[in-house]
Amino acid sequence: MDRRQIKTQAQIKQVFIHLLAQQPLDKITVAQLAATADINRGTFYHHYRDIYDLHDQIVAGLIRDMTQIFSQNYPTTTDNHAILKALSHQLVTYIDTQQDTVAVLLRQPTIGAVVFQQVKAAFIQKACALESTLPNNIPDKLEINFIVSGIMGLVMDFVTQALAISATTLEQHIYALLRKF
Repeated sequence: MDRRQIKTQAQIKQVFIHLLAQQPLDKITVAQLAATADINRGTFYHHYRDIYDLHDQIVAGLIRDMTQIFSQNYPTTTDNHAILKALSHQLVTYIDTQQDTVAVLLRQPTIGAVVFQQVKAAFIQKACALESTLPNNIPDKLEINFIVSGIMGLVMDFVTQALAISATTLEQHIYALLRKF
């Protein structure tokens, strides 16, 4: 994909998030998005099937990026505080840079819960795989679910500004919580 296409997709995504902040997903039209982004509808359809495809690609991209950060920084030993610190830092830095997008997605009445559950499920699945948790090992799965749910809850509160703390403070608290397990 060339730079023009990348720039156009970024512009479409930015306008979509702006529109989604103002109205529900089912009220956004391709014509409205195209007019706001100053592109023609054909350009939109060159990249996406419809508004829902655009939404799904944005969500999939966030999940992919966060899961990649999680995988690359997940500790492979039981006492690896430097890796836990890197995981906390990378995850919070990414969330902070994507805060507008994530906040808009999470604030959508039904969509927000779905996005939250998708990210949580991806993290739990990845953690279980990295921990080589057997399918019938309920205690390990419960612990992983508990940790991931807690971290995701903090991230959600941070993004939606229910927690009035800085990214650095969030990072420190996530790191402190991860060290306990």
